[in-house]
Parts: sequence; C-alpha cells; structure tokens
Amino acid sequence: MLAAIFWSAFATGTILIGMALAYRNLVSPRWTGLIMAFGAGAIISAATYQLVLGAVAEEQGAYILVGLGIAAGALTFYLADRWVDHLGGADRLDMEGAQASGSGTGILLGSLLDGVPESLVLGLSLVHSPQVSLAFIFAVAISNIPQGLGGTAGMLASGWPKRKITGLWLAVCALSILAAALGYGAGQLFSGATGALADAFAAGALLVMLTDSMIPESLEHGGRETGLALVIGFGVAVAVSLLQF
Repeated sequence: MLAAIFWSAFATGTILIGMALAYRNLVSPRWTGLIMAFGAGAIISAATYQLVLGAVAEEQGAYILVGLGIAAGALTFYLADRWVDHLGGADRLDMEGAQASGSGTGILLGSLLDGVPESLVLGLSLVHSPQVSLAFIFAVAISNIPQGLGGTAGMLASGWPKRKITGLWLAVCALSILAAALGYGAGQLFSGATGALADAFAAGALLVMLTDSMIPESLEHGGRETGLALVIGFGVAVAVSLLQF
C-alpha cells in the first residue's frame, strides 16, 4: 500500500511542477504544447507495451477479454467525459482562458478523470508485481507536467486566483493518490484476478483521453513539430521500458 501511495504521489505530483512553471511564466504556450505532445507519446507507449501487451500475456490466449476490456474503458471514459463537459469541464486544458465559461466543479472532475485510470492501474499492478514499471511511472509523470502547465495558464488567463488554482491541483493529486490506494486494495481483495482486464480497461480510457484532450491541445499550440515531439516521447518511453528488462 505504501509503495502504491509513494509512486502515485511521485507521478501525480509533477502536476504541481507544471503549475509552478505556469505561475512564473517560464514556458511559452508553444513549448507547453510540445511537452504535452511528448507526454502523449509516452502515454501511448505505456498503454501499448505496459498495459495492452501485459494484459495479453496475462490472459494467455483469451484475447477477446482484452479487447472487451479496451472497449469498455474507451466507452466509459467517453461517457464520463461527456458528463464532465456538461458540468463545465470541457476546456480544462485550454491555455487561453476558456475555463472562464466553465465551472470549478467540472474542471476539477475533468482533471481528476484524466488522472484516475493510470492511478488505479498503478495500485493494481503493485499487487501482482512488487517491481514498479519505471516506464509507466515515467509516462504518467511526464504527461502530468503539461497538464499542470496548460491548465494553470488557462485558469490564470480566465481570472482564477492562484489560491483557487493551487487548491484544485492539490485536490487532484490527493484524489489520484487515493485512487492508487483503492486500486491496491481492490487488487488484494480479488487476489485471484490477474489484473489484465483492469490494464486493458485503463488502456482504452487513456487512448480516448489522449485523442480527446491532450493531442488536440498540443497540436493547436505546438505547431508542425507536434508530431515529432510525440514520436520522441514514444521512443524515449519504449527505451525506458526495454532498459528496465
């Protein structure tokens, strides 16, 4: 349990690094977009090599279950994201201040929705394997920096006070850590399960999240080099994964 809490805090806490960079206006929107693209590439690598292929290996031939898990995760995130959009969280990563037309509750729930799948999987994975996946931690940590950067820049532009922004990100971090602890607890409660379906579910949710929010926002601000940054992020995360083995 302590390991799940520690690694979740490490990976999720990089949101606060992005927030601090935005407060000091140290990173331009263009570089924020490119960092976001790099993080998206790292998450794609984690979803592919750590989650999908891991789920396939664990299920040992029951590939249809893996496919159903991916579909269920994608559909669940899609429906949850539409609900959050209805509450006013559609522009939670916008860098130009569109959050002003939304709601604090919607933005909080949307930001939490973006971080819950990987936190749950992190907790579950530590039940079945005491060795944490450094590639997965790297991908989550890198992708959270531009989330904190872009989201904070947008909220500042929309007139949110720093105290309110800081409180929102601290709440996201705390609830994500709680999700990792709950994932670990669920893994122990159902210790006979392989965790493959949870991995597949998270992969589907993450891929929809990337397509819906991170990649469009990074392309808008990162320019033509966005694709290159995404591929570099993917390659670096693959290298980290291979080096661990």
